[in-house]
Amino acid sequence: MIPTRRWLKTHTLDISLIMIVGIVGLITGIWAKAIILDDAMITFRVAENLAYGRGFVYNVGERVQVTTTPLYAIILAAGTRLIGTAPQAALWLNIALSAVIPMLTYDLGRRLAGRITGLAGALLITLVPLLIIAFSMESYLYVALILASLVAYVARRDTLAGVLVGVTTLTRGDAVLLGACLLTYDFLAQRRLRWRLILPAVVIPGLWYLFATAYYGSPFPATLSAKTAQGDFNWLGRRFLGGFQDYWHDWTKDYSRLFYLFPILIVLGLVRALQTDSRWLILIGQNVLYIAAFVGLGVTFAEWYYAPLMPGVALLTARGIQFVAHLPTRTPSAAPARWQPWLSTGLAAILTAILLATLYPVTRDLIAANPDWKAQVYPATARWLAENTSAAANLSTIDIGHLGYWSGRPIIDIVGLAQPDVPAHIAEGDFGYAIRHYQPDMVLIGALWLPEIQSTPWFQADYVPRHAFKFPAMAEPLVLFTRLDGVKVQDQNIPPAEIQPLQIDFNRQITLTGYHLNQPIIADNPIHLTLFWQAEAPIEVDFTVFVQLVDANDQIVVQGDSKPQGGFYRTVYWQPGETIIDGYTLPLPADLPPGSYSIVFGFYEADSGARLQILNENGEFQSDYVRLPAIQVQSP
Repeated sequence: MIPTRRWLKTHTLDISLIMIVGIVGLITGIWAKAIILDDAMITFRVAENLAYGRGFVYNVGERVQVTTTPLYAIILAAGTRLIGTAPQAALWLNIALSAVIPMLTYDLGRRLAGRITGLAGALLITLVPLLIIAFSMESYLYVALILASLVAYVARRDTLAGVLVGVTTLTRGDAVLLGACLLTYDFLAQRRLRWRLILPAVVIPGLWYLFATAYYGSPFPATLSAKTAQGDFNWLGRRFLGGFQDYWHDWTKDYSRLFYLFPILIVLGLVRALQTDSRWLILIGQNVLYIAAFVGLGVTFAEWYYAPLMPGVALLTARGIQFVAHLPTRTPSAAPARWQPWLSTGLAAILTAILLATLYPVTRDLIAANPDWKAQVYPATARWLAENTSAAANLSTIDIGHLGYWSGRPIIDIVGLAQPDVPAHIAEGDFGYAIRHYQPDMVLIGALWLPEIQSTPWFQADYVPRHAFKFPAMAEPLVLFTRLDGVKVQDQNIPPAEIQPLQIDFNRQITLTGYHLNQPIIADNPIHLTLFWQAEAPIEVDFTVFVQLVDANDQIVVQGDSKPQGGFYRTVYWQPGETIIDGYTLPLPADLPPGSYSIVFGFYEADSGARLQILNENGEFQSDYVRLPAIQVQSP
């Protein structure tokens, strides 16, 4: 039995070390807060839809399981109700988890091998770039639950361990590999089935799969088939192992050859771990199966795929450090017995410090590179779409995270994350299927992206470029293509104070709420007239707008007739309650005499010529055109 004083001293030391590594992790999490990956925004949108009663979906009204991390989405939905937005909820959650992860790492390492393994592993995991790069993703929650599951099992809290394994599977489906390793190990070690461990580990994900099958029609997320299809085609040119090889090449070439210490120490730690405690097999097995699954599926590279491996990497490296640090104790003549603990601790501290110094520049530069180009480009683009396009218009693009979240538009995903039928065509290299099949209102891609689609006759016949977004972070602009009909795209750049208010009722269908006219008006220069319409009811007639400049005798000087927005947003597509900003340009002849003129305009049916009536306050016919106050045309 351990004496009380010694137990308290030991217990206090462990608590102190746990608090220290937690603070270090918290500082690192705050440091990394600018990292917001595009794929994280997909889950943020799902979380907010769930929080506000719009369904556990990405596109409202479409029951497709887009997120691969239902638990993370549920937690963020709760956070959204408390804080206001999913990104803010994710930020605070991941900052907190950045402290929890090293604390759990220390506890697991201490239980499996000792304080040196626990402390070195905890410090390493706070700075490892392949975890930090996944800061905004569900990876921090996933890693924390992996560690918590193992700590609970090693501490012989079997029911809790089973619950945590089941919950971990709700964070990411590939956590079944952790469950398989833990339950298999437990059966082989105990020689019997322990149901208090097995039942929660199996029932919790089972309930989710039953719900997903009933709600979505399939237990598997659409992203699984999408990622597999992308791997089949290898459209990014890098798969799981290739992505890591690129990282390794950059680290060893551009930063330090000291990175080679990691595989050496991992091998030493692996050998020593297997010699001393068979429970290491759970963590090692989970890592091996995880790598095998991702390589076997052939999925394309993504930065956050490596994060679940980092507890194993950090702890095996730390176990290698402990093995090397204890070498002096194996040769008693190397130092007096009383100095050997201090020598081991000092050697472990030196090795850990070297590894931390090796990791720091990589992590520093990684954090400095964020927000990445997507986070710099896409939110601004999406906000423009939210302000200048119809809320009913759907958008097709490749990166659907930031663009979908900030625009709020229904998304047609070119690579199939949101539409389950698309991945099969992606696997065959057909990236135009989503656009051809769903005929989205808008397509947003880089000017040089997917030339095999942009150059096809069907795309050129149906879509035209409407707006270009240029950013310093991109070599070429993003281009917004829209269908020839039915898409409201309006760039509101007129200050509200310069808009002249009106309230003119076009037969209870359309209200003219204001207009703007450029000043001064000079002959040989164009007149720019902007009209602000509000749709009041569904419009079945495809009206044409006439705009005329007339002289004092009402003789037409210049006339311009067009469907609204140059024919791109015809009245039959207008939605009740929405505002349509409609611009017209009238070129003035150079020899136009200076003087007083008027602008008149209205709606008419192209086939019959019948004009849309204007009603007075009593609902009686008043006119069939609007006459603006007289304007003065000046000489050039």
